[in-house]
Amino acid sequence: MKHTRILMVLLLCLAMILPACSQTPTEQPAADTTVPAVVTTTAAPETTESPYDEKGFLKDDLPDDLDLGNQTIKVFIGDYNNAYLDDMYAEKANGERLNDTIYKTIKSVEERLNVKLEYNWRTYTYAENSAYQKEVLNGILAQDGSKDLLFDCANYAYRHVEGDYFMDLSQFKYIDLEKPWYNKTIIENMPNERIPFLSGDFALANVKNTYAFYFNADLYKALGKTENLYELVDSGKWTMEKMETIIADAYHDVNGDTKKDPSDRFGLTFGDTNKYLGFLAALNVKMFTRTNDGYEFTYGNEHALDVANHMIALVNDNENVIKSMAATDTTKYPEYLTSSGGGNNASSIFLAGRGLFSASLVADAQTIVGAIDFEYGLLPMPKWDEKQENYQTSLQRSCYALIPGDTKNAEAASAVLEALASESYRTLLPEYCEVMLKTRYAQDSDVSRMFDLIAHSIVYDLGDIFNKDAPSGYIRHAINSRLNWTSHIESKKPNLIAEMDNLFAKASTTPAN
Repeated sequence: MKHTRILMVLLLCLAMILPACSQTPTEQPAADTTVPAVVTTTAAPETTESPYDEKGFLKDDLPDDLDLGNQTIKVFIGDYNNAYLDDMYAEKANGERLNDTIYKTIKSVEERLNVKLEYNWRTYTYAENSAYQKEVLNGILAQDGSKDLLFDCANYAYRHVEGDYFMDLSQFKYIDLEKPWYNKTIIENMPNERIPFLSGDFALANVKNTYAFYFNADLYKALGKTENLYELVDSGKWTMEKMETIIADAYHDVNGDTKKDPSDRFGLTFGDTNKYLGFLAALNVKMFTRTNDGYEFTYGNEHALDVANHMIALVNDNENVIKSMAATDTTKYPEYLTSSGGGNNASSIFLAGRGLFSASLVADAQTIVGAIDFEYGLLPMPKWDEKQENYQTSLQRSCYALIPGDTKNAEAASAVLEALASESYRTLLPEYCEVMLKTRYAQDSDVSRMFDLIAHSIVYDLGDIFNKDAPSGYIRHAINSRLNWTSHIESKKPNLIAEMDNLFAKASTTPAN
């Protein structure tokens, strides 16, 4: 009888363990809609709360009972070129889906944390950029306390090593840097252990401003193309060589004047010349590479030379590709550029149905999807070759989160940042995908899958994070002017290295915390 009881206990334990062992450690259990069978036991097995919400998104780890005592947190937005405010703040619900989701995101954080978020902002242009940044820094030095949480196009990298202006975000217990709503390459590229700024899903700008490819699905079929582009992406075969093979017969002299002009049909167009910059990260060119004890200058290595020469030839010599115009030429050259807001542009040629592919921004969907009369598709930027492990993209401009050093509400501000980032990741980004890309946010939607892939393949380079003169722009100049890349980058190298040396030298003497 004793052995029988032991056997029954063992069988019951085995029955409880086997279902749990059927899932891999990273697998999220599917929702069970069946009615469970009644099991008569003396005690229910212990269960742990799922780290995912009901929609399958990872939840944050903020305490359920976190109460900020109805204090006011002053949130300030540096609204560069009118490109940030409308995506981060809504005063009230007005019936528009995206506006209302932004409004609900703010209210959800306020109610959850028992906090009042007071928003202020400053809209400024490129010409006003320097004066605006001085205002921000002078306010912090003056201890004016006007900002508890700052969202800005600038990351003030040249001030962080001084350690006086912004707080170390890695030291706040409420901020979890491992969560998917923060960009990891920003963190990995810091010159020391301090994390004075972050990029991530707390701002739609950090997804909208990513480089991506659009394609004209109707023209693709009309040209007799049969390869499934989404399957090419999934198999890792969406490369520069494959793209160039596909566009090889796309050019057509529509107006019959025997010369290339924007009234013709092309295989590849560009929203504006800023879109050339997107090929650096996509094709795995690194301006600076972080090492264990500093950095390595890699903007002039063999791979960078190969990519630069390839892009110069592609844009200038391939008849299936039309060279673009600068972003400032929107009104001067409407046959090339159509403004998509925030200083960005979509390709007028692509909008007119005469472009097979267009290198653009995710944000341009607001203009592209609403204007075209053909079926479109969305793809990541192509890889250099199949040996390149991952698809990668970068941002034409970023939005950074910082906590000013003069705030008296740092802990509360850190909790607000975590809650805003988490809520945006789970609700705002999916809503943006559905509203702007006109597709269901679901795994069986190809456009939605590509949106997710692009949003989670953003990489930052040391050069663009910390160098004042945005060295990624050198590739644009080289393409436009057909420069010799070796001599061009060699002429820039001394200043770039001097600036980075200065950064790391200061960082080595700055306390980590």
